Amino acid sequence: MSPPAARRRTAEATDWRLYLVTDPHLGGGRNAVPGIVAEAVRGGVGVVQVRDKECDDDEFAAHAAAIAAAADRAASEVGRRVPVFVNDRLEVARELGLHLHIGQRDEPWARARAALPDELMLGLSIESDVQLVEALADPSVAPDVIGVSPVWSTATKTDTAPALGVQGADRIARVAAGAGVRSVGIGGVGPANVVDLATTALDGVCVVSAIMAAPDPRAAAADLLARWAAGRGTR
Repeated sequence: MSPPAARRRTAEATDWRLYLVTDPHLGGGRNAVPGIVAEAVRGGVGVVQVRDKECDDDEFAAHAAAIAAAADRAASEVGRRVPVFVNDRLEVARELGLHLHIGQRDEPWARARAALPDELMLGLSIESDVQLVEALADPSVAPDVIGVSPVWSTATKTDTAPALGVQGADRIARVAAGAGVRSVGIGGVGPANVVDLATTALDGVCVVSAIMAAPDPRAAAADLLARWAAGRGTR
């Protein structure tokens, strides 16, 4: 069984090239994050994921709602839609009508897919070929997008599997693409190596510090996109 048509259209219409994962510490506090997200969207970010492991569900819901509103306002200014995902918090995603991203040690993805409304996308972290095979085994509960993780080691997330490298990320992305699943590479991604990933089958890259800690998030996003485009042209 393939994904419902509405969700498939959403995934197809999404600009996956540059996907921002928020971090309140790198951004200078929770209150600063919506503004950073808005500027990043104006600079070209096409997807946003709200990640905050240090607050309860009520605080997280308020934080996610503020970020989603900021992303929507900025997206309307540039004439496109920017999907917003929440990290791990299934009930918050359901409550706010936001998409959900989960890791391998979070809610089981089949259970999360069954609990989400059909129109909401599900993202899943994939750390190995074996995990990908398992995730794609049943198309009715397969994720809509995978975070291929980690491409390189990173200081922003320490509980990760061994780094996959460019070739490993490309291999996983090719299998995912064959199943109609989008893929973004995450882990140690920044201006110096975006070009390397643009030569792979990945649909885009996921960044944290490259934008959240940048003095000018809009300029940082535009620069990352330009580097991605340059690398894509060499394929």
